[in-house]
Amino acid sequence: MNLPICVICAKTGVLCNVCEKKLNEHKISELDVELSKLLHTIGKGEIGFDRAIDTNKFIIILTKKENIGKIIGKSGDNIRQLSKDLGKPVRVISTGDLQETIYDFVAPARILSINTVYKPDGSTVQRVRINKKDKKKLRMSLKEIEKLIASLTDDKVEISFE
Repeated sequence: MNLPICVICAKTGVLCNVCEKKLNEHKISELDVELSKLLHTIGKGEIGFDRAIDTNKFIIILTKKENIGKIIGKSGDNIRQLSKDLGKPVRVISTGDLQETIYDFVAPARILSINTVYKPDGSTVQRVRINKKDKKKLRMSLKEIEKLIASLTDDKVEISFE
């Protein structure tokens, strides 16, 4: 199990000096702390995640592939409970491969391609081409998606519709 805070802090609900320092230095957020406590309770210490992001419409939980099913729970029970406790719908997205993460962020929209564009100044941009018929299927604005993906990786992302 991997949580942003230590297991003892998740279990007791009181942050130790190390976890308090992480919070004060903005390495973790209040949402990470709250979600760690909830997941420790719901999953009996068996569920972990890497990071949580609060958007305007929902909360995104970033985790390793093997934890996605545990967070969702049997018949979606865990994710329903989390949504109720956090007051917003919850989405679970896998971390790891950049392309898989991008697919998860824009789902259910269909991606035509993801290309690496090499700029003259030596920088790179990930260009994501989405079917223009799927523009209404996006759950977030383009700027929000680009900003979230860029915050998770060091890559810049451009989204276009074709």
